[in-house]
Order: sequence, then structure tokens, then C-alpha cells
Amino acid sequence: MNSLTARLLAVTGVVLVAFVAFTGFALEQAVRERAEQAARDKMQGLVYALLGNAEIAADGGFALDAGDLPQNALTRPGGGLYAMVLDGDGGVAWRSPSLVDRIPLPEIPAVGEWRFDTEVRGRGADDRWLTLAFGIRWVVDGGESYRYTLVVAEDAAPFAAQMQRFRGALWMWLGAAAAVLLALQLAILRWGLAPLRRLARGVRDIEAGRASRIEGGYPAEIAPLADNLNLMLANDQARLERYRNALGDLAHSLKTPIAVLRGLASDRDLPARHRRQLESQLGRVNEIVDYQLQRAAAAGGRSMAPPVSLRDGAAKVIGALRKVYADREIEFELAVPAELKLAVDAGDLTEILGNLLDNAAKYGRRHVRLGARAADGRAEITVDDDGDGFPADAGERLLERGVRADTRREGQGIGLAVTAEIVRAYDGAIELAAGPDGGGRVRLWLPRPAA
Repeated sequence: MNSLTARLLAVTGVVLVAFVAFTGFALEQAVRERAEQAARDKMQGLVYALLGNAEIAADGGFALDAGDLPQNALTRPGGGLYAMVLDGDGGVAWRSPSLVDRIPLPEIPAVGEWRFDTEVRGRGADDRWLTLAFGIRWVVDGGESYRYTLVVAEDAAPFAAQMQRFRGALWMWLGAAAAVLLALQLAILRWGLAPLRRLARGVRDIEAGRASRIEGGYPAEIAPLADNLNLMLANDQARLERYRNALGDLAHSLKTPIAVLRGLASDRDLPARHRRQLESQLGRVNEIVDYQLQRAAAAGGRSMAPPVSLRDGAAKVIGALRKVYADREIEFELAVPAELKLAVDAGDLTEILGNLLDNAAKYGRRHVRLGARAADGRAEITVDDDGDGFPADAGERLLERGVRADTRREGQGIGLAVTAEIVRAYDGAIELAAGPDGGGRVRLWLPRPAA
């Protein structure tokens, strides 16, 4: 999960779901307890009303006329409200007209004890009752006392249906509230992270060459990052310019001393042995200077460099080489998609293509081909010629400084080495192979800009 918004929303969602679940459970338990307490209070009032209308005979007989019952539901069979009295032996001493069977009791309460149960089962599979039992001892005028248990019961179906309706409404509203809160949280996250998205767009604009720095104001937490990115870009460009200016100055400064030494080497008064040594060392100095100047001038993988068009860069190099090799009438074929871009410095691309195409034209006969295609986030570039090709045992040696496959032509043998250095600076790769026309093929891979 690479998105900050997705991460924060996922964490918020987990916390919110846990909070909603805990809140729903707590509310449901609180409401259930309150409903049970209300049912118990109602049934307790009914017990007191029954006791108030009851008559106990001297022999302990319990009597309660139907006309004295406080609730009409007690007079109708199956009316949903029931009452009975148990004697000291557990036998039924009296039952309401609504009760056709005995009310089951999990346990007989002691004298003065109230016992309330919510899950008492009757004979039927779905027959559930709310029961309240009260243990009493009744003393008659003669001093005799009798033990009774007064039990009232109510059909639990209305209570269960009421709780089911409440539970459905509760979770529906809590779910709706959670969805609204998540939507609000997403909106808040998008608003809060908008400066980061704007900063990311600024970086993409720089990479695409549409801007040279990050513009606009940012919150205090992000402003230092934007400022440091701009400073890094400015320092990167200034450093590259300083390097190239210094190298240009160095090349200009060395030009005169080398020219003087070459003049001395051509002096016929100088012994031949000394001339050969001087020319050899001058060639070595010239080779080292050329290699180091080209190597150091390469920009390498600069941060957020704008992408360059491979086709446009290649067209410029080929246009120049056509003039250089006009007398040989070499045919240059450019097979590069117009939309293919590279995440490299324009100067480095010119150096790479110039070295490879110049070598191909120099050692080829009539045809040089530059092809390219996109491959797994990189660009695969091939340069083919119709010459004699690379020696079979050359391998990586030709990518080393000063190693040449053909000493009959001019050059210091640094073109492929400089190209390899630049390609590796971009974490690319280069290899030498045989071309389809029997000549040489140079294949290299360079990075493409991020989508």
C-alpha cells in the first residue's frame, strides 16, 4: 500500500469500525438492561396488586377471585400475561385463568427474595417467558404461617421483537454514521494531503521539462522540503556548469603547450629516438586528456533531469555525420519511435550517439542503422553497421580505454570506453555483438522517464 491516503484511511476505518462495534454493543446492552428493568418493575407492581387482593383461609388455602385480577390479560386463556401461586410443597395453590399449564421455574426463591428470569422456556420450541417469582410467608389470625411463592410471567415474544427492531435500527444508523464519517475523513485527508500532491506534480513537471523549479506556497511542514528541492536543483545545475566550464578552460589551457610540444617533436634536428619517445608520450597525454575530459563532462544520472527525445537527438547527430562522410555516401537509417524519450542529459545522449554512429560509419561500408524500442521501463538502443564486425575475442576489452580493434584508422580508442562510462553512470548496460548484416552491433539500455 504505497498511498498515504489509503494507509491513513485504512487505519481510520479500522479504528472507526472498532469504535462503532463497541458503541453498538454498549448501547444495545444498556437498552436491553433498561427494557428488562422496566418489565421487572411492571411485573413487580402486578405481584403487589395480586397480593393485595388475595385471601388466605385459616387452613392455608389461597383464594383470589377472577374479578379482583388487576389485568384483563390474566382472565383470558393464552392472554400473554400469567400468574400462579405455589404452596410450600411446590404444588400449584392457585393459577390465573390465562394459565392453562404450570409456569416453569429454574429455582424457587427464598422468603422475601425476588427472582427475575428472561429466558424461561415453556413447552413449545418458541415458547419463552419473562418470569418474576417472589417468596412469601403468610401468617393467619390464629398464628399459623404458610409458605407461598407467587409467580407472574409474560410472553417474551413482544419483548424480543422490540429488541430486534431496536437492534436493526441501531446498527443501521451506526453503519450510516460510520459511512458518513469515512467519507468525511477521506475528504479531510484529500484536503490535508493536497499540498503533497501539488508538490508531486511540480516534481513531475520538472522531470518532464515543463518547469525548472517548484513554484507556489506550501504549508510550514512541507515548505522546507520544496525549498530544499529547489536548492538541490540549482546546486546540481550550477555544479554541472562549473565542471564543464572548468573542463573547457583546462582543454583550452592545454592546447597551446601540446601544440608547442608537437612542434618540437617534428623538429628534424632532434634525434629520431627522442622524436619517437616525445611523439609517443604526447599521444599518450592527448589520449588521457581526451578521455578524462569526455568522461568528466558527462552529466550522469542527474536528479529530475527533463527527458529528451531520442529521435530528435539522433537526427541531429546523423545530420552532422552525413556531412562528415559525404564522400563515402553512407546511408544512415533511423528507426526510432517519435514518442520514445530517455531520462538522460541531452549532452550525454549526443556524446553516446556521436561515438557509436561515428564508429559505425568509420568501420562500416555503406549502411548504418540506429534502432530503438521500449523494454521494461528502459529503452533498448541498437547501432548496426555492415563492416567486418567486432573480433570474436574482443569481448569487454573494446569497452576499456585505449583498446582498439583496428589500428589502421585514426583515433585513440576511447569512444566506446567513454560511451560505456556514460551508460553505466545511468545504471544502464552496453554489450557488443554481431549485427544482422554481418557487421558489428552495439546494444545498450538506458532509462526512460517515469510515467
